[in-house]
Amino acid sequence: MSLSWIIAGGGTGGHVFPSLALAEIIAERGDSVLFIGSEQGLEGRLVPAAGFDLLALPSAQIMGQNLLGRMAGLLRILQGVGRAAGALRSRRADIVISLGGYAAMPGVLAAILLRYPLVLIEPNAIPGRANALTARFARMLFTGFRTTAASPRLEQSRATRHLGIPLRSELVSAFREAPARKPATSPLRIFVFGGSQGARQINEAMMEMAPELRDQPLELFHQTGEADRERVAAAYAKAGLQAEVVGFESRMPLRYRWADLAICRAGAMTVAELAMAGLPALLIPYPYAADDHQAANADVWAEAGAGHRIESRPLDGKCLRDSLLEFCEAPERLAPMAAAASALARPDAAREIVEASALLARGVGI
Repeated sequence: MSLSWIIAGGGTGGHVFPSLALAEIIAERGDSVLFIGSEQGLEGRLVPAAGFDLLALPSAQIMGQNLLGRMAGLLRILQGVGRAAGALRSRRADIVISLGGYAAMPGVLAAILLRYPLVLIEPNAIPGRANALTARFARMLFTGFRTTAASPRLEQSRATRHLGIPLRSELVSAFREAPARKPATSPLRIFVFGGSQGARQINEAMMEMAPELRDQPLELFHQTGEADRERVAAAYAKAGLQAEVVGFESRMPLRYRWADLAICRAGAMTVAELAMAGLPALLIPYPYAADDHQAANADVWAEAGAGHRIESRPLDGKCLRDSLLEFCEAPERLAPMAAAASALARPDAAREIVEASALLARGVGI
């Protein structure tokens, strides 16, 4: 018998893309799925484009706001709870699944109030506040990092299970079909990126370091974001450094496989993709991430032996330079790091989460 699913959440790509990965598996099962998200997030464009239904509700960020902003945000969330509850009833939902975040709150609160089965997914090493607040009401909280379950924020949760971060099937297939990674040799291939929009902090650090890299045995590919592309390219050219600079790279799995080492942020999706590629990385956490969760993600990566965490508050340019020069001089040191990165990969996370959640929806313990 088919199930009726609700996926609550959105806002950022880190919430929307894993949610779409789950929806793809749900659709494969022949089940129905409705997204409940915010009126402002990326889900407004990405969910309909992927062929799924979306109910966009009022919602707003609460954390990081002043008292007035928090009250206004809470009011917007509460306004959406009634409509979310109506959607759960009309769809005869069997289960609600959420990746957390403010955009998920109307759907999650409606599930709690109506006592619908609720499953949460926490992609980061430090649980987000929305998930921490509602974990005690969930049948299960699936984690992207093995260490997440030990967080004091989850002391009152019913149960946790580590299955990894859901990645879209197209992305997983692209990683699997990419050419096998070759052992790092000289010249070292370096992939620098900061997400689709780039990361100015990383761009600035690489521009400052460029003159010191001119004579090093390396090939550099840098995705800067369109805003910084010309400026970064000019800085490399002035330093006499050969580098390919692009605003946006659409073939990320192939670029991951091309590289021997990445320099990038430490978002949960980025770390999951690095693991799929078996690519060692120097991770520079986004310094303004909520609860500094990217730093915690980077710490897990480093402790696993898959790379180094570079301090970003402020950015430790010396550590970044020394780490990069170390690997240029001895690329063979990257081999055990690549193996450690691959060991963290969970390519079947989306399917395993959906299958486990379906059992919970049917009242079967796992």
